[in-house]
Amino acid sequence: MKIFVLLTLVGCFIGGSLSAQQKITPGMNLIAGAKPNNILYHDTLYRGAGQFRLLFYRSGDPEIIRLYTKHQSNKISGNIISLLGSVATIVGVSKLSGDNKGTAWAFIGGGFAATLTGGYLIFRGQQHLQSAVDVFNYRYNRASLGIGLGDRQAGLVFKF
Repeated sequence: MKIFVLLTLVGCFIGGSLSAQQKITPGMNLIAGAKPNNILYHDTLYRGAGQFRLLFYRSGDPEIIRLYTKHQSNKISGNIISLLGSVATIVGVSKLSGDNKGTAWAFIGGGFAATLTGGYLIFRGQQHLQSAVDVFNYRYNRASLGIGLGDRQAGLVFKF
């Protein structure tokens, strides 16, 4: 009974620090999902590489474009390496019942390592995309307040 209460309390503490929703701030927001990634910018949802390319290349900023191309290359390389690793693992498992168990275990180990490497590359690609969004927000998404005066009127403009 004491263990159950202890585990329940630990679960409550861990659950209290988690959040189910992502905070949407003014500016560009990366909404990372399984597939495809989404970017929310000025009430428009951009989905996938084609729309991201238009959004980032429109800025003309070389650092944002470099981060985006690193994201793309890591994502593509990671998917290819993960696929090859999965195939190698399946081939190794199928050869495990045969006479040459050393080769089978080599396929399984190499396939597992390749799958992990591909996952890491995909994760790094996500970080590069988040960095591109952060740099874009830092450089191009600033709120400004302006005061305008006319003949017999004054105006206040808040741009965000």
